[in-house]
Amino acid sequence: MATISLLALASSLALISYLKVSGASFSAVALSFVLSLTVQAAIYLGYSSLVYRWYLSPTKQLPYPEDTPFVLGNLIPFLREPWGFPLARWQLNMPNTKSGIYRIFLGPFDFLIPKSSQAVTAIMSQPYVFEKPAAVRDGLVESLGAGLVAAEGDVHRLLTPIFGLSRNRRLVPQMWTKAIVLAERMQELIEESKATSTVLYMHPLTMAITLDVIGVTTLGVNFDSVRNPDQPILEAYQLVFPSLENQTGWEKFFGATLPAMISPHLLFKLPFKPILEFHKGMAKLRSFCLEQIQQKRREINAAKVDDAEAREKDILSALVASGLQDDNEMLSHILTIFAAGHESTAITLAWALFKLAQYPKVQDKLRSEVQEFQDRLGLSESRPPTLDEINSLQYLRCFLMEVLRLYPALPSMMREAAQTTTVGDLSIPKGKPVMVSPYAVNRSRELWGEDADEFRVERWEESHSGGAKTSQAFFTFSSGPRICIGKDFVTLSLKVFLVVLVTKFRFDEAVPGWHPTVQKGTSLKPQGLKIKVSSL
Repeated sequence: MATISLLALASSLALISYLKVSGASFSAVALSFVLSLTVQAAIYLGYSSLVYRWYLSPTKQLPYPEDTPFVLGNLIPFLREPWGFPLARWQLNMPNTKSGIYRIFLGPFDFLIPKSSQAVTAIMSQPYVFEKPAAVRDGLVESLGAGLVAAEGDVHRLLTPIFGLSRNRRLVPQMWTKAIVLAERMQELIEESKATSTVLYMHPLTMAITLDVIGVTTLGVNFDSVRNPDQPILEAYQLVFPSLENQTGWEKFFGATLPAMISPHLLFKLPFKPILEFHKGMAKLRSFCLEQIQQKRREINAAKVDDAEAREKDILSALVASGLQDDNEMLSHILTIFAAGHESTAITLAWALFKLAQYPKVQDKLRSEVQEFQDRLGLSESRPPTLDEINSLQYLRCFLMEVLRLYPALPSMMREAAQTTTVGDLSIPKGKPVMVSPYAVNRSRELWGEDADEFRVERWEESHSGGAKTSQAFFTFSSGPRICIGKDFVTLSLKVFLVVLVTKFRFDEAVPGWHPTVQKGTSLKPQGLKIKVSSL
């Protein structure tokens, strides 16, 4: 390998010397040098790829996709598509192995992909053996601080009770109030169109209302960004999590592609517009949230010892009352809750409304269940359902589970072997990267049957597990000890929104047969999702 590199470099220098002697311009000499380095890099990558894949990789016996290009491997699909899409395709034709694992190549290096439920379970049930890679943790820490998503160890277990059943019981009325606000705003938009229906772009609305829910339930603050889209906190979030719909190709490269290619320490130091806007938005969010933390500490300290309401009225109050003293640690947890709970809920709600528009019979059946539910209990704007009441809606659960199965907000996640270990008959060396895809697992025909790619609510009516061959087949919220601690919060808020909206509006396809583009990268954010909304 070294000999090949030296020969390439020697050839490059010889070419440059010839050009200088021939009186070539500086630009010609510089261009030739760049081209020579490109050739050298291609030769090096090609040779190292060949040697590593077939001779040096400790997992070289594993199969890989047949259409893998020689030099870049499988990198291009991950730069062009949401990360789960290629994995869902490849798993259809990958042969089964004893370990239940196959591999892909990002450049010359291979990543392990668990295909079988046994392999997925083995990896996700051992959070201290398979950890988040250092680059992933560094990126999360750089942006959010060492919060719940970035933390490994006992912090996750310490905070789990704060997101438990008793917490969700208290939050239902707050979610209900915000769902009513969303319905009122949608009605206003219909009336402004001077018709009984209008086409609405749903994702901006769902992003605003889920931010409002997070604000009330987490901080006890009413952002009201649905009615006031120029709300500073929403503008800050739009800088941190920009939509790629109106961005240039250059901005999309820095927003979605470059983060997958370079170290976060370097990425966040680059002086380019998307990076600078990210820092600007995060500075606003940190400043605002830190003020709320300090204010909440003052309120808790001033409250009486037996004042349960002051300590339990929102998630931040509970965090402060739990005894956490470090404001920076508290800030990182709050930022993580905002980032994870806000965008993922908004994405899922947008897809849920889209599926209602695509499947009128499903929508009618759900509306019938919810209408009977509301009439029987006498629900109104001032009388929200209880947690137990809303969880009693069986078809709502089935519908939402199918949406969550097909559209996990995060289509893939990275892990890395923290120590040498074994899965099945495969020895996995320390440091070996692993990619687990909820999108691929949730659409596995091996786990869900031949209709795994079909939207079929009935599968959940026929079986509480959706007919999956294992309890590990539903992977939207991860699994094992590090399963998402906010999953009940997210599903509850989605249920509340749907209960309110399906009894007030009908949703139809804006363009029959049309499907929104999914933003490439690490989330399943729909681009330009539009739905025809009619008043009932």
